[in-house]
Amino acid sequence: MPKTALQTKLGFNLNLTPLLKNSFRLLSMPYMELLSEINQALENNILLTEDQSKNTENSYSALTHADDNSIMQIESKQSLFVSLENQLRNANLTSQQYNIASIIIENLTEEGFLEVNIDVITRVYLRNHPKQAINVKDCELVRGYIQDNFEPFGIASLNTQDFLLLQVNHQPNIDHKTLIIQLLSGEIDLDLISSKQRQQFLTAIKVLAKTPVDNFDTNIEQQYIHTDITIDKDDGDWRVSLRALPAIVINKEYLSLRSHIQDKTLFNEHLVAARGLVSFIEYRNQCLQLIARMLVIKQEQALTKGVKFLTPLSQKQLASELNMGESTLSRLIKDRYMNTPIGVIKIKDLFSSSVGNHASKSVKQIISEIIHQETKALSDQKITNLLIEKNITISRRTVTKYREALKIPCARHRIHSSI
Repeated sequence: MPKTALQTKLGFNLNLTPLLKNSFRLLSMPYMELLSEINQALENNILLTEDQSKNTENSYSALTHADDNSIMQIESKQSLFVSLENQLRNANLTSQQYNIASIIIENLTEEGFLEVNIDVITRVYLRNHPKQAINVKDCELVRGYIQDNFEPFGIASLNTQDFLLLQVNHQPNIDHKTLIIQLLSGEIDLDLISSKQRQQFLTAIKVLAKTPVDNFDTNIEQQYIHTDITIDKDDGDWRVSLRALPAIVINKEYLSLRSHIQDKTLFNEHLVAARGLVSFIEYRNQCLQLIARMLVIKQEQALTKGVKFLTPLSQKQLASELNMGESTLSRLIKDRYMNTPIGVIKIKDLFSSSVGNHASKSVKQIISEIIHQETKALSDQKITNLLIEKNITISRRTVTKYREALKIPCARHRIHSSI
């Protein structure tokens, strides 16, 4: 007799109420979208009204006039990505190549460099398409196509060295081309050539773009970001203020009419929505205040002296100390900016993993400073030794990883001259 296989399927379904789903949506909503949502609710829900006599944040009056200081104009990162996505839709690629290209574009930096190694692109693709077989060469082929055919030219280059080599290879009439390629690729050491050849090399490199976005249309769309939080220090005391939102309350005049309404279905729906929005705004403001105040305590040095003085701090750690869910904290700080004594920064910039007793972002900053201040290119091992002298326990491998993340070439490819 054939054996009967008994398969037991266990499942867990979390059915969220519409009110809870809406709260999740509002938590991660940027300031301007949330402001629009509140204004729309005031217009459509008769049980909501704006109380002009109070401020929603209960923040310091000296900091509530943030309309000018809380807006910053930046070049739109999205406009570059929109351009690339439009080009991708019109590219002569197979379905597989299209999907690889999408992953590559998702992993570009603001400078137009590929943020991860090509083997990471391969692994991501295979994870998303487990039934398909591709290799690193397939992904490298697509990256090369993007570099040569998309605008700006050289987009998705691995680093500055890769981008410079690409430009040199595409210029047929460049002087001393062979020497320049050999120097950029590391076949010849810069210290082993004559001063004349060195000058020829520097002259040729000087006219090249340093990042792919240098070739991007300068008539780029401008984007405005709004800071949700202002942190200021006055006479030694820290002050935290949230950007003003309308102070919405339940309209008591309309609420008093409830007993006179026969069919209360629609009225009750409006009441539930109104109370939910009022409660949410209060909860949001309280949480943002708590997060900001705790960040002031945890990262006071960084907020006055710069990122180099960050201390290790994870979102999980802060959420635990605030008795708040990590996912809630993550939604609250997502894509939010704060105005601080060191300038406008993303709230997420104040979180960092640890390298020993130091924050990884702080260590990256120190590595960057060491390299920019060097008179002769230092190897990763020498940089490691300097960090150890600063009581930063770190391995050479980690230094290499951080240097590459900063898009800084290795010692033999660094040129210390006015380029």
